[in-house]
Amino acid sequence: MADDSPKERLVGVYSDDGASPWCVDCTCKMLTRRSYTAVRLTAEDILSGEWTRNFVGVVFPGGRDSPYHDKLQGPGNKLIRRFVERGGWYLGLCAGGYYGSARIKFCEGDPNMEIETSRELAFFPGSAVGPRYPGYKYVDNSGERIVSVIRPVSCRSPRDKEKRVYFNGGCYFSPVESKELKCSTTLWEYVGPSDTAPAVVGCCVGSGRAVLSGVHPEVGYADLDSSPHSDEVMSEMELHDSDRLKVLDDVFVFLENVTVDG
Repeated sequence: MADDSPKERLVGVYSDDGASPWCVDCTCKMLTRRSYTAVRLTAEDILSGEWTRNFVGVVFPGGRDSPYHDKLQGPGNKLIRRFVERGGWYLGLCAGGYYGSARIKFCEGDPNMEIETSRELAFFPGSAVGPRYPGYKYVDNSGERIVSVIRPVSCRSPRDKEKRVYFNGGCYFSPVESKELKCSTTLWEYVGPSDTAPAVVGCCVGSGRAVLSGVHPEVGYADLDSSPHSDEVMSEMELHDSDRLKVLDDVFVFLENVTVDG
């Protein structure tokens, strides 16, 4: 795992069991475009703790959250949580967003897919509830779609418009009443089908920060070539490809507003 890149630009991307190889690739490309050096980490790398001395942040990409927990529960999650509390950052995308919440409610009522459980990182003190939109399947992209998100009213300017971004099985974030909730803020909201709900949340965690996202702003139109997608998704992504960059800008403004301890 050795890497001689400057500390302030090293970011770990979890790429062990559960992480979608396509999502890992999209995440690494996105980080490279933002002038980070992406380093793929296994569960063994996480557990070694070596990365915590050299990295500014860590990303848990899309895929499946349960295998993340299986390999990292206990010591691994404690290392990740401590890394953030001491000034690092965590970005959870789709499965990584579920994983960074205190509770998961997934596919309620589906006997084959339902998950309702707690998680240890608990950067967001409420629940990650999903999928926000129906039709998700583990085995293919049949549940994918392009969805609208917008900045919340509290930080929205008259010029702000809805942005269209890639979605596939992601959650919305349901808060609970607690003093910890004051350390969380909604960065982007889903628009519809009948109401708004937090799609991207930012959380202050000790001296560090975490952003959890139910949508995939790391996925661009060019990334769709490497995996089968519907014509409708392809055409919408081509038309709205720049929208996701606005969402990413807000994500990294929030994450980078922190000094990493030496």
